[in-house]
Amino acid sequence: MSLANQPSLAALSGVEDDSRIAVEDGTTQLTWRELDEQTNRFAHGLESLGATAGSHVALCISNRVDFVVALIGAWRAGCAYTPLKTGWTAGEVGAVLDDAKTTVVVADRDGGRDAARSRGVALVDLDDSVYNAWLRDHPADPLPDDRCGYKLPYTSGTTGRPKGVVMRGAGTATFATGWAGIAYWAEALELPGDGVHLFCSRLFNGAPQTFGFGALARGATLRILRGWDAAGALAELRRPDVTSTIMVPTMFRQILALPPEQRTGPMPALRTVLHGGEPCPVPLKLAITGVLGEVLVEYYGFTEGGLTIVRRDEWQARPGTVGRPLPGMAVRVLDDEGNELPPNIDGTVYFTPSKGRMFRYQGDDAKTEGAHAGDSFTVGDIGRLDDEGFLYLSGRAADVVVSAGVNVYPAEVDQALTDVPGIADLAAVGAPDDDRGEVIAIFVSLIDGADEASVRASIESAAAKRLAPYKRPRAVHVVAEIPRDQTGKLLRRVLRDQLWAGKQQFANPR
Repeated sequence: MSLANQPSLAALSGVEDDSRIAVEDGTTQLTWRELDEQTNRFAHGLESLGATAGSHVALCISNRVDFVVALIGAWRAGCAYTPLKTGWTAGEVGAVLDDAKTTVVVADRDGGRDAARSRGVALVDLDDSVYNAWLRDHPADPLPDDRCGYKLPYTSGTTGRPKGVVMRGAGTATFATGWAGIAYWAEALELPGDGVHLFCSRLFNGAPQTFGFGALARGATLRILRGWDAAGALAELRRPDVTSTIMVPTMFRQILALPPEQRTGPMPALRTVLHGGEPCPVPLKLAITGVLGEVLVEYYGFTEGGLTIVRRDEWQARPGTVGRPLPGMAVRVLDDEGNELPPNIDGTVYFTPSKGRMFRYQGDDAKTEGAHAGDSFTVGDIGRLDDEGFLYLSGRAADVVVSAGVNVYPAEVDQALTDVPGIADLAAVGAPDDDRGEVIAIFVSLIDGADEASVRASIESAAAKRLAPYKRPRAVHVVAEIPRDQTGKLLRRVLRDQLWAGKQQFANPR
């Protein structure tokens, strides 16, 4: 192994002046030199808590500069790191800590703090009065360049049990190589390496985090919004240094809901608004273009690694497409028997990497195999390819709900609420929502003699204790019986279709 040290972040990102601002959140800002020093200190601090190369670090951190420091610090130390949703309860965070055998938790939220303390896991509390002193106590010396940290994202899956997604090559690429890799993705998605990348979404969100950090790796400044506000975001986009951002369609809807006078005004530097995470109907794209300009670039992809892109000069000519895959990846559409379908016929969408399988689910070989057909993999989305290879989506597996760009797995909601007194059977499904695209609703059947009002109150109480807010049911439908087939398998789509009657989940032309 090489005994050389890691280059500075400025050098890796092609930044000549390391006194320039690298990251800011409205309260704190760090230059490239300061970011380099603090991430090195943080990496050494993790080592002092017992984290070694390959150890797991969980991040449960809100939108602040410290998130960037902690993530890069864990990466530079050679650790596997997982950004966790800040709204998760201690139980939800704890499921990941147990599965990943976490060594250190970094948190500014009670869910992360409580999960770490209850398990005796080392905790770096960013709001503790000693945190800044703890950071300063560790050296700013660069770490060896043979450290091979990596991101270990978690997906709940249709079983509701969180599983780590281990990408091919995880733990084998040095920090410098990985930093160059995310810069490549940012460039491929047309995120500039100059000016400011405005971070509008939650920092823990998978694609925005990866691609936004990619803009940083190209040399852009990260400007982090502490929380989403449509009017505030528009004001930021009008600043003369903001060149790019990433949004989800829910944000577009909220911008368009502002009074007309708040939606007008030039955005002199804005070149790219990358969006994805949920379906974006064509009328919505056309409407938001009238506010933001001809700057939309859309991606379609998921944690396991599939990715298509449709650029600003393509989507209007092919309304509804989510684009074509980047080099090294092919898209196939298969029927139920695994046969490849001709163009313009709906089937299950599979991605085929040119170099073989891209991922495995940590500790779940059966789930890994179930997601693959040979080297091709799917998350169950339904769609078709046109004659030029552009992908169009027409539906998704009923067991995945995308609410404002965040995946929710109905089985996890079922599991959290199944022991509520008075419930005989239940099923969570995705319901249409004008603002978030879709939200969770549940159907329940009651045991004989149960009081409906008491059951509803108990459901609300249990959901508040056990589920993050975005996973909680927005509606409860009481029915005589939950539909199941002869084997007892839940027919979730039968219930879901009742709520979507007359509505299109993917409101794009066929």
